[in-house]
Amino acid sequence: MLRRAYAAAGGWGVGPADGALEVLENEELPASQRRRGAALVQLSSVDGRLHVVHDGDGTFVAVGDFPYGAGLLLRGSDHAETITDAAAAALRRFVAGMRLAEEQAAAPRARILAGRLSRIAGGAQTLEGMARAGAELAEQITQRGAALVLAADDGARVLVVSKAADRRLAGLALSSEAPVVRAIATGVPIVTRGGEDVFGAGVPERRRSERAGTAYPLADGGVVIGALVLLGPPFEPDAAVFDDLGPLIAELGPRLAAGRAVHDAERRAVVDPLTGLRNRREFERTLEAYGTGTQAPATLVYIDLDRFKQLNDTLGHAAGDAALKHVARLLEAAVRDGDLVARIGGEEFAVWLPRTPHREGMDVADRIRESVAGTTWHWSGSPYPLTTSCGVAAYPEPIGDVRNLPAAADAALYRAKQAGRNRVEKASRSD
Repeated sequence: MLRRAYAAAGGWGVGPADGALEVLENEELPASQRRRGAALVQLSSVDGRLHVVHDGDGTFVAVGDFPYGAGLLLRGSDHAETITDAAAAALRRFVAGMRLAEEQAAAPRARILAGRLSRIAGGAQTLEGMARAGAELAEQITQRGAALVLAADDGARVLVVSKAADRRLAGLALSSEAPVVRAIATGVPIVTRGGEDVFGAGVPERRRSERAGTAYPLADGGVVIGALVLLGPPFEPDAAVFDDLGPLIAELGPRLAAGRAVHDAERRAVVDPLTGLRNRREFERTLEAYGTGTQAPATLVYIDLDRFKQLNDTLGHAAGDAALKHVARLLEAAVRDGDLVARIGGEEFAVWLPRTPHREGMDVADRIRESVAGTTWHWSGSPYPLTTSCGVAAYPEPIGDVRNLPAAADAALYRAKQAGRNRVEKASRSD
């Protein structure tokens, strides 16, 4: 009804127990816009804010009130403010209606818990912020240290810990044998006692009383996405704490799933999936932002993996992918916090060094070249040499316009290749 009222190309809703909603004018709406509409509604459901995003020939409007959210894709990218405000107000009424319809049948205690969690989360817009709110509320309810563990394709990791828990656990990657990981895999709570650490072997050494704990799986529908871990001995099955703890566990699963969906969508937009570095689009966005009204020096280094096609043809694409990931890690180790390393092509990388003059940029490029050439890369148990060629361009000398740095660095890189590879060349004013 809302879609028709505003002649929108699409409409989305999340939160109802019977599943997410998507209503399209027709099936010809591009998949990219459908995904973006759904992601923005998920984001609004998590952070509770109004989001207005112009996208080509359309404008997305999304609002939310966790766990509910709704949004429209209005035609045209230059809507009058009154139309956008009217659509947002109508969407808020729709979200309020979804909440009212389901809360009339919900347990009062669960509603109170959801309100407490929302108040603690405040304006948190990130997955980590939501998780931290849940861990702190769990500590308030149980008077125990708490941690939130999130499952991932490559295992599980401690996302956050509450104030009373060991801070060294935050960010820790966990073994597949860890009790908490087994709880995630089976969907069944697991309790440890005595010297067995709920986070598994190899974690920071702690007192025996701090190793015991209970891992409660967190699910979104039928999918377990992580676990809430409470440190200390287990509670009795009929303990009064479960009056609040049970609704909290039920609330956290969908909330974290929504936050992770937004986090993953945002990450895919800026990260190269193979190497984990920033992608070309994010590199270009960063360069463009720096070039707006600044006179601070900066250096751009283009790096190309030498004879990569030969490596691919000889050892196969899996080996080529492994070599690219190996080089990516070396590039990350060669730069400072605040610098940007991106994969901008098949075997081509860019290192953006803001506030870095030409001489220092050349030093970084030399360090990168020496690091790759001097670090042995192995494939199938055998060592293979890798080398790189680098082109360096700096602003404001010798390149007077930040926008010209990529072309200048590319020209310098070409000269490095032509001069025999495994070398660094710098750009000149003529590039």
